[in-house]
Amino acid sequence: MNATINFEIREQKADANGDCPVYLRITYDRKPAWLSVGFKVKSTDWNSEKQKVRRSHHRFDVLNGELLKLHSSAQDAIIELKTLDKLNSKRVIELLKGYDKKDFFTYSQNYIQDHIDKGSIRLAKNTKVIVNQIREFTNRNTLPISEIDRDFIERFSTYLRNKDKPNSSNTIRKKFIRLSHLLKRAKKDGFLSENPFEDYKLPSYQRPKKDAITIEQIRDIEKLDLIEGSTKWNTRNYFLFSFYNAGIRFGDLCRLKKENIIDSRLKYLMSKTSSNTEPKWKNIKLRKESWDILHLYDYEQKKESDYLFPILNTEKNLNDPLTFDREKQSKNAIANNDLKDIAKEAGIEQKLSTHIARHSFANYALKQGVSLYSISKALAHSDLETTQAYLNAFDEEKLDNEMDELFGS
Repeated sequence: MNATINFEIREQKADANGDCPVYLRITYDRKPAWLSVGFKVKSTDWNSEKQKVRRSHHRFDVLNGELLKLHSSAQDAIIELKTLDKLNSKRVIELLKGYDKKDFFTYSQNYIQDHIDKGSIRLAKNTKVIVNQIREFTNRNTLPISEIDRDFIERFSTYLRNKDKPNSSNTIRKKFIRLSHLLKRAKKDGFLSENPFEDYKLPSYQRPKKDAITIEQIRDIEKLDLIEGSTKWNTRNYFLFSFYNAGIRFGDLCRLKKENIIDSRLKYLMSKTSSNTEPKWKNIKLRKESWDILHLYDYEQKKESDYLFPILNTEKNLNDPLTFDREKQSKNAIANNDLKDIAKEAGIEQKLSTHIARHSFANYALKQGVSLYSISKALAHSDLETTQAYLNAFDEEKLDNEMDELFGS
């Protein structure tokens, strides 16, 4: 079954001057779809049999040239969609309307905006980094999606490894997973015949060593004599509150309000960390250490809608996802800078950051013999396998101690 391409005028839509709009009609499987070609002619200047503008029109040659180009583009679209087994008349029109979407950078921009609209700011930002690096790699402002094939991926991988600041295998792996998701969507939308990652072997994952501090070092941080109300004092409180509440992430800590505390329990919806995970509810019993920190911020006097901690600038429009993300990143950077000083003052040699509170909680729970299931639930992992991989980075010391006990040394 072949698709047909025709041009026609619509006399019933003639304007006050008698000019009728010209339309392209695609018919496939007896189902038509139309696209305005963008100009009008009088019915007397239109040859219905030959489907072209008569010589009586002063611009007949230019207009017929436009029709010829559109006819050729329609043929290309039909061939492409037929190859993808996605041919129907409506798709041909959609492809013609959005032919610029076949440009990788244009398509990526729309893909990124879609994720921003869905609230997946982190994924959108990480994808934008990759797209910008592809722009640097190609040194081009336009790039047909069809050019991103297996060879392109190989050359881009080499480029990332040989930058002034080379990307590690793990970093390249993460970037390629995100790029693969983008190209998978492009294929689904009919702009790519095949995803080059479908038979591409990603760099093997190298398990990184996770930094964590001990409960003794946590106590050392608690004992520091810091100026009340200073940013360093606040940062110490945020870090400890995170540790005592199963390693709550900084982004979630920023969002906490008094209304998140119900019956002496902290209940909040975790923010998404990737496009493949849905937000999860956390429900944690608040212990004395947490209450002590909350009372430092006049918890009892707060309204239900008040933030628990003075982290964010509430004069900004924090309901806007991008504004919130920028504010969160800015305050996280300040907190991490403060934690460097806190580590020095507490005599801690390890790197200290807001995320280390999460690692330290998991490490402490593991050493105390807390079950894998309970740790997994506390961290809100999707499965036990994820938790096991997460904890493996802390297992060395535990294994050393058990071997010492086994062999008596």
